[in-house]
Amino acid sequence: MYTNLTKLIVKIADYIFQKEEQVRKGIGDIMGGKVLELESERLKAEGETRLGSLINRLIQDQRTEEIQAVSTDPKRREQLYKEYNL
Repeated sequence: MYTNLTKLIVKIADYIFQKEEQVRKGIGDIMGGKVLELESERLKAEGETRLGSLINRLIQDQRTEEIQAVSTDPKRREQLYKEYNL
C-alpha cells in the first residue's frame, strides 16, 4: 500500500511541477526513501528497544520467570514498563 501511495504522490507532483525539474527531483528523492523514514518503522524500532531494555532489567534483577509473561501478556508488559520507568 505504501508503495502505491508513494507512486501516486510522485505522479501527482510530476504533473503539478512539470516545469520545475529541481522540485520534481527533490520530491522523488524524498518519496524514494532518501529522507523519509516511515513512522511505523521508527515505532517498531523503539518498541523493540524498549522491550529489550525491559528483558535486560528483568535478567539483572533475576526475574527471568517474568520474561515469558512480557512476551505474551501486553498488560503485564505495560505494568513492568511502568515499574522500571521504561
